[in-house]
Amino acid sequence: MAALLEQTIRSEYHRLPVGERKIADVLLQMRGELAAYSATELAERAGVSKATASRLVRRLGFSDYQQLRQQVRADGANGSPLAEFAGALVKKDTLARHLDHDVACLTSSLEGIPADQIRRATEMLAKASRLWVIGFRNSHALALYARELLIQVKPNVRLLPAPGQTVAEELSALADSDTVLALGFRRQPREFVKILQVVRQIKARTLLIGDSSIEDLDKQADITFRCQSHGSGLFDTYVAPMSLLNYLCSGVAVVLGKAAQTRLRRSEQLHRQFGDFGSPP
Repeated sequence: MAALLEQTIRSEYHRLPVGERKIADVLLQMRGELAAYSATELAERAGVSKATASRLVRRLGFSDYQQLRQQVRADGANGSPLAEFAGALVKKDTLARHLDHDVACLTSSLEGIPADQIRRATEMLAKASRLWVIGFRNSHALALYARELLIQVKPNVRLLPAPGQTVAEELSALADSDTVLALGFRRQPREFVKILQVVRQIKARTLLIGDSSIEDLDKQADITFRCQSHGSGLFDTYVAPMSLLNYLCSGVAVVLGKAAQTRLRRSEQLHRQFGDFGSPP
């Protein structure tokens, strides 16, 4: 939920009739998930009539619920910290609330993922001839983390974008036997969508991990995982995708078995030879 809308609800809250206040409570609780629900579903969740929900929507300055939902969806996809700044000043977030929020994001993101989907994803990553890990802006940090885990157990893992290079030159080597792990969290550039389209054209496989902003990109991916990323304060939270990546990459090592163990053992030998984590021999 955009900070401005949340502020409007809170400023009007004390003047609201009991029924509209119940709807307002639901709106404040749902925040980033609001755009996924219809007016009828919200009214049922609050235990009031649809007409009551409509009255609150008009009081907040919208012609109908659809207009409110479109605004929430647009604000959520944008993901600007500036849009959250006023709300952060009002809420005066505590560490305890921040912790509760991150735990809730982690739980809601991971607990409903079917085991079969996890198995398919790990096998897709493990059996690929080459792995391409792609992410821009904050998603690039997630991509870097995933690549650093995967390269320990599997050869031919590439990270995009590469520093100082264009993506087109790198992707010219993409083949239909490859798999792309695409990290797409809020505020990804247009180039990200174009990359997914190219991967689809080449018929390589795609595992897409992102948040609600990837709603229209499902058709570009073979498997999609959505994680809650709306933070309790100014910035988004990435505890859920970090945890999911950790689990998936560990699963890749298990699928690869002896090959992963051999690669890990060789890495340890080289660490000792180079004295990476202590004095050289």
